[in-house]
Amino acid sequence: MNTNAVSRRHFLQTGAGFAAATGISALGAQTPAPAPAAGGGLRIAHMCDPQFGFSSTSEPEKSYAKDLASFEKAIAKVNELKPDIALIAGDMTHIAADVTRDWPRLLKLFTVPVAIAPGNHDLGNEVTKENLDRYLSVFGYDYKRFEVKGWRLLVGNSQLWKDTQKKEILERKERYNTWVKDELAAASSCGGRVILASHIPPFVSSIVESDSYENHPKNGRKDRLKAYLTAGVRFYLCGHLHKTLMRGWRNLTILNAEVTSRSFDERPLGFRMFELSPDFTYSWNFIPV
Repeated sequence: MNTNAVSRRHFLQTGAGFAAATGISALGAQTPAPAPAAGGGLRIAHMCDPQFGFSSTSEPEKSYAKDLASFEKAIAKVNELKPDIALIAGDMTHIAADVTRDWPRLLKLFTVPVAIAPGNHDLGNEVTKENLDRYLSVFGYDYKRFEVKGWRLLVGNSQLWKDTQKKEILERKERYNTWVKDELAAASSCGGRVILASHIPPFVSSIVESDSYENHPKNGRKDRLKAYLTAGVRFYLCGHLHKTLMRGWRNLTILNAEVTSRSFDERPLGFRMFELSPDFTYSWNFIPV
């Protein structure tokens, strides 16, 4: 299948083979789609892992400059295409302290609304107060609700799912859990027009897979996914994996896009344009820069 143009209809048609290969329920196989609410479609520029400075760790400054230039081209392309919102799914730089270097300027270059989910390179594999405070000084939030054209986008902080013993981070985690619970309760009245986003995906290949660097902790994972479905969430957009990956669990589609700023295997640089119709059919097309 050509991942440069992936449609939900095609995914549904091939769902049986997908389920057989992965053990994951085919998208839409068990839960009927709710009736769409009134309103138009939605276009999201799905950008992932700018991670300035990572394309060549042996020459970090040259790498940073190269990755930054690539992302500036991506911003220009986003502005040209005029999506309803741009989502940057985490890892804004390779080194957390670098987030203050260019991001205050880059945010001003966007001519469309921007939603940002923090990544592990932004806050630490275990969140530290220093990294979180620095990140907040630039972006102003680490989780937030966005209302766009009648759709609700909930952007989360997947690093707060990770284990920690730091008191100040545990307190923030508790506040975050309350926020998620309240937002999902409110979202249940949106008729399925709800999209989640975070850096790390809930799982990579199976809902019962072991804990790893690439997923949410198994403890509570299934309960959270069930809560998403109960609230009517239909799509979950992520980064972190540095590759294109799509899979489903019951009526939830999880999409990971490739990196935006750099490439290790001669793939073209770019991002994905996620276009969602009122009847919940979608396309997810690669946009080179």
